[in-house]
Amino acid sequence: MALESCRLRSLLVGIDADSSASAPALTRAMDMALAYRSTLTVYVFAPDLLQPFPLTLGSSSIWIEQEEDRIEQASEEAARSVRQLAAEKDVAVALEHARSPFEGRYQRFIALARVHDLTILPAAEPSRSWARPAIEHAIFDTGRPVLVTPKERRPIAAKVAIAWDGSARAARAVRDSLDFLMMADQVSIATVLDTKGSEGLQSADELGNYLRLYGIEPKIAVIANPPGDDEGEPIRSFLASEQMELLVMGAFVHSRLHQTVWGGMTRSILENCPVPVMMSY
Repeated sequence: MALESCRLRSLLVGIDADSSASAPALTRAMDMALAYRSTLTVYVFAPDLLQPFPLTLGSSSIWIEQEEDRIEQASEEAARSVRQLAAEKDVAVALEHARSPFEGRYQRFIALARVHDLTILPAAEPSRSWARPAIEHAIFDTGRPVLVTPKERRPIAAKVAIAWDGSARAARAVRDSLDFLMMADQVSIATVLDTKGSEGLQSADELGNYLRLYGIEPKIAVIANPPGDDEGEPIRSFLASEQMELLVMGAFVHSRLHQTVWGGMTRSILENCPVPVMMSY
């Protein structure tokens, strides 16, 4: 694929003010910016508040000042690390960060994501209280695709799997990931039996025909769905057995509330996936 036709012109990555600049999400974003000749914006999420807002008026102004100073110091330290890594990789970056404990934690991030082609975020972990809400906001509230990266640093994917169930969200994810698919050495369409009846199987061949219009020659894999509560396990097993390096899938087929309460494939994959996941809603 000619880089001139690449649609990934602008990338946004979210990082934690308390995390190292060598975080996989950041290094992957910089590698992608170089590979696709994209602009890169880094948004530094504010650290968690150290204590609850004080109840007495006399101490509240002191608390606000202390928290603002701490947020600014942590964010500036993270920004310095980002600039150093960017200089080493020869990548131009734009930086933004929160400045007040009362500033909406995700409002500016959402606004930025809406005017970037792709948002890159680290996988949610207990140590990152901001990451899971950031992923859900990026998926639900931006109208843009999201790339969620695991802890391990991985190269730009040469082997890509599409989790295909014939749904509108899966179709949107395929369309949003065409740049990755056209640059991949291998693309597999993976359909899990019984998750969508026969719909996924009936449309896998049609998806293959669509991808061939872009010069992509996919393989089709039908995956058995063993009994159990973990809907993501069949896809994870396929990724491991085929040594895939990127998963493309539609997100949250059920309602947001249903996913929060009952889980589902999306949440299972987000909580435990060995490879980066490209999601669209």
